[in-house]
Amino acid sequence: MAEQISTLGDPTMRDGSQAVRHSFTTEQVAAIAGGLDKCGVPMIELSHGDGLGGSSYTYGFSKVDEFELLEAAAKEIKNARLTALLLPGIGTIEDLKRAQSCGVSAVRVATHVTEADVSAQHIAAAKELGMFAVGFLMMTHMGEPELIAEEAAKMESYGADYVNLADSAGYLLPDGVKA
Repeated sequence: MAEQISTLGDPTMRDGSQAVRHSFTTEQVAAIAGGLDKCGVPMIELSHGDGLGGSSYTYGFSKVDEFELLEAAAKEIKNARLTALLLPGIGTIEDLKRAQSCGVSAVRVATHVTEADVSAQHIAAAKELGMFAVGFLMMTHMGEPELIAEEAAKMESYGADYVNLADSAGYLLPDGVKA
């Protein structure tokens, strides 16, 4: 039987950055990261709202360079894993390496629920760097349970420590989640 991993991640400074137009300051990030760490949150996620490399004309520029924010958070975190999001096609392996040099020790590699294959090189790179790697399948309402299981198995075969499933559109009802 595979190891059971039970963890909680807080994406306030990543997903939440979209609500404030990517305007977090280093002081805000340090305070939030320190507070979450003191509360025992095991994974604290920080990057542009669209993941590493997201600060761009396409997705909106961050007020402060995301790598400066990562360094500020890393200084405050004593117990948690500083985590970043990486979407293949937006973020690169070079971005992942740079994030690791700023203190990131875990990454969630996100793809559409039907496209796990595009995560292979990013998950493998994270594992080669000694990072905790999470496969992240988004838009799960667009796949049948059998397909989702197949895509999750791909991420596991690439080295993912676990696979996170998200109904990122808010479409699934309880019966769909149960299935």
